[in-house]
Amino acid sequence: MKHPQIYKILYLATLFFLLTLSGTGCNKEKAPETPTEAFEIEKVYERGPVTFILKASRQEITIADRLRLSLEVRAREEYEVSLPEFGEKLEQFGITDYHAPPPQLIKEGMVQLKKSYELEPFLSGKYKIPPMKVVFWKKGEDKRHKIESEELTIQVKSLLPDKMADLAIKEIVPPVALPEPLRWWIFGLIAVGVLGAGGTAAFLLLRRRGAKAEAALRRAAHEIAYEELEALLKEKLVEKGMLKTFYLRLSNILRHYIENRFALRAPERTTEEFLAEIRTTEALVSSHKELLKAFLSHCDLVKFAEHHPTNDEIQKTFDACKQFIVETEIREPATVAPS
Repeated sequence: MKHPQIYKILYLATLFFLLTLSGTGCNKEKAPETPTEAFEIEKVYERGPVTFILKASRQEITIADRLRLSLEVRAREEYEVSLPEFGEKLEQFGITDYHAPPPQLIKEGMVQLKKSYELEPFLSGKYKIPPMKVVFWKKGEDKRHKIESEELTIQVKSLLPDKMADLAIKEIVPPVALPEPLRWWIFGLIAVGVLGAGGTAAFLLLRRRGAKAEAALRRAAHEIAYEELEALLKEKLVEKGMLKTFYLRLSNILRHYIENRFALRAPERTTEEFLAEIRTTEALVSSHKELLKAFLSHCDLVKFAEHHPTNDEIQKTFDACKQFIVETEIREPATVAPS
């Protein structure tokens, strides 16, 4: 009487087991897909058994952005491949990140090699990545073959407005003349001829004049900076070819302005140390931080890396210095005397 019930249980158990196996097989067939990284530029070059793919994330970036560059080669297993060396053809950029994973077998008989870079521009303008060359040869043979890419042009936009003021400083407040110091013999006459109330009056007069002289020295930080910029232009260092001196002076003017205006110790620190400090300060907005980064990095290129700036780059660098001062100046007297 119980046999039909047992058969029913065995039937249901067998059916459940088969459904489980079927579901496992489906999972094996459909592996999760990994999302592909988007690139705005993709160039494909083929020669025989080898395919060379060159990718760039953007055609146009700003000086605050980074460019991703990918070199990918697919070749048959019986071929050896040589990709460009680390940093080859990329001297215009700073390399902030780099990956070169080991060769990977992507399908039967095909091997994939990759190199990827994260690049940082130093200046605005057109950056040209020269043609990159991939060399390949069949294993056991000496004959070499090559695939060469086209030249890539990347446009790097400045963070500054396209139209800046001319290379001139206008509406500069003239320096305040210091009062003529009193001669020693006047003090002597006052000390001898005036007693009592006269001596007290002389003391008050001298104290008042001393306060005026101190106030004249404690001028606003932007007034000092404008005066120094005007003096720098009058020296005509650019016309004399003294570009390193010009950039050194220009950088120091802005660094001392920042110290006087914001009490940040800019003159005594390297560019890296100073930029690390301003990342956390609330005294500067983000746009001014980016402007300072571009300005100081460009100045360091000229001062230390033998970079020869164009007239347009010199103009924009000077304008960036002036723009920062104009946008951050205050009218009340500064609390720090000029150094």
